[in-house]
Amino acid sequence: MEKAPKLRRWHEFFAFLLELTLTQKEIAVQANVDVSSAPPEIDIVLMQNLNDKSTWTADQLTCLPDGIRQSSSRYILLEFKYTESITVEAVKTLGGYETFFRRSRGLKADDVQSFLVSAHQPLRETRETLCYTERLQPGVYANTSIFFARTRLIVLSELSDAPHNVFFKLFAHQRQAKKAALANFEQHHRVEFGADVEALILSLLELWALTGVAEMRAITKEDLLKRGRELPQQVLALMTDEELADVLRNKPFVQRLQQQSLEQGLEKGLEQGREEGLEQGLEKGLERGREQGLVEGLHKAIELGLELKFGAAGLELLPEIHQITQVALLEVLQEALKTALTPAAIRHLYQPQE
Repeated sequence: MEKAPKLRRWHEFFAFLLELTLTQKEIAVQANVDVSSAPPEIDIVLMQNLNDKSTWTADQLTCLPDGIRQSSSRYILLEFKYTESITVEAVKTLGGYETFFRRSRGLKADDVQSFLVSAHQPLRETRETLCYTERLQPGVYANTSIFFARTRLIVLSELSDAPHNVFFKLFAHQRQAKKAALANFEQHHRVEFGADVEALILSLLELWALTGVAEMRAITKEDLLKRGRELPQQVLALMTDEELADVLRNKPFVQRLQQQSLEQGLEKGLEQGREEGLEQGLEKGLERGREQGLVEGLHKAIELGLELKFGAAGLELLPEIHQITQVALLEVLQEALKTALTPAAIRHLYQPQE
């Protein structure tokens, strides 16, 4: 008899994204926490403030969502509901988890706070039944029951579009909420967190876009990261010349290459000017350095364009192009990459006799 397929454990993906981002802010993240020495591990995400202060630092607050950023507790327990709705049983269970966790570690009540995090937007009647009626901020509700007064409900799709909500709001079910969070990630966090976080988000977006297979097979966080790293290469292979030209135009990576080469050229020029020891030599060195930096930057930009557009055939032109030192001609070649259909069309610009 075949075993039933293992369902995806969405709280682990949620915890993995938080781990990649918040550990850089001195916040430990752990999934499947042991709440005591006796019961087995549970589907809870634990966030622990590793900093010595009793409050979050300014750096930590850049990635903590509304509700949690206002908490003064050192330990934050998250019960994440992605495919399930919030229920009375979920609230009671979360309260029990918090009690077990606190007692097993000898913590005071103020040391721990629990949050029920919902990817779906619950009905108002549901919130009222569960006593989450006090709206503290958009998407954040306090429980008015004396038994669960310290628990909070976070509705991801209702959170504001503030940059600090990004890494939670990406898991909202509503497409518009995801789209807003992704735009904020690109604008405010992409450069800081680098390739792995971007790859994970790309992979999650692809997974969410699939239909009819939401729970068909198990997938690990390592699978997600690997898939996210492969996606950009697959997308490039499907792009038209016009789309590729749009990608290359004003691409920050290309601009950084040019800027780095320019700075290196300037540094070489300054050094040469110092060695000559004369003002005239310095001016010449600066001028030569600027030109050399521009040439090197253009060489690198053209190399990138040739590889992306023509692959190995394009790179065969590099030995010839590296011999070109005229800035104006190199700029012509770089611009021509946007519309050229073959490597021969590029070669014709600097070897018109052929």
